Amino acid sequence: MNAPELPILTPAQVAGLLRADPASVQVLGAGSDHRAYALEGDRVVRLPRWPGGGDALRREARSLAWLAPRLGGAALPEVLHLGEPAPLAPEGFSVCRRVPGASALRRPVHGPAALGRMLGGWLADLHALDPRGAGLSVDLDPTGHDWRDAALADLEVAAAAGVLPEAAAWAGRVQAVPELREVVPGPIHGDFAAEHVHLDGSGELAGVLDWADAALGDPARDLAGLIHWGDPVLLQAARNVYPASGAVWERAAWYALCRALGDLAFAVGEGQPAYLEAGRRALTGVRGWWTNAPPRS
Repeated sequence: MNAPELPILTPAQVAGLLRADPASVQVLGAGSDHRAYALEGDRVVRLPRWPGGGDALRREARSLAWLAPRLGGAALPEVLHLGEPAPLAPEGFSVCRRVPGASALRRPVHGPAALGRMLGGWLADLHALDPRGAGLSVDLDPTGHDWRDAALADLEVAAAAGVLPEAAAWAGRVQAVPELREVVPGPIHGDFAAEHVHLDGSGELAGVLDWADAALGDPARDLAGLIHWGDPVLLQAARNVYPASGAVWERAAWYALCRALGDLAFAVGEGQPAYLEAGRRALTGVRGWWTNAPPRS
């Protein structure tokens, strides 16, 4: 990011934006694009971290309004309010109803086969939606150069920090960009991985959040999240209900590698060990895929 990060607001400042009691607001945390605050009544306030992020929030709200009545199997965030830009929040903000369950990023998977079937079926339903009327923009990189260059930059950060053994070998994998020119775009989440999947107390799929990257894109980007999870049983179960050609899964593995390197760099930059663990787990999943992948069909 070349643009300066937007200021971090205190809970009291967020409460001021909402005209709420300061005691009702608590810090939830920050991702790569947003800062989140919990608001009493099972609501979440999200503010962009970077200039231009307000447009993504508004696109996300439109996407969710279209998706919610068409996509079952998991709760989606319900946007209750879009706040206008203000001096403390120049990109505006959103208030959503909190998705039930807890993020799978920090939770062990106790029933990987069952969860894999749920995730594979849910992605199949999402990707099969007729996108007419959705207002989703096309997000395709037919050369793969944007993904490649970002991943190589993340690799340098991770290698310099000493958290990426065999960096040269991984760099070679990143540079081996799969064929992307014939990809047919479809509705995708765009940032699908454990961190954005919520599980209930039984370990079943409860909800999927963070739809700021929803678009008409390569379905392999979402399937990458299944490889990124790093659980071979979960992946095989998902593949059993989401049949796709070997070429699609090759693309998915490459995207998963790029995302894993992004996790490592994010962990280094933000000091978040959960993402370091997620990145390493994802690299294990990618390595396992390339070791055990069936012949391409």
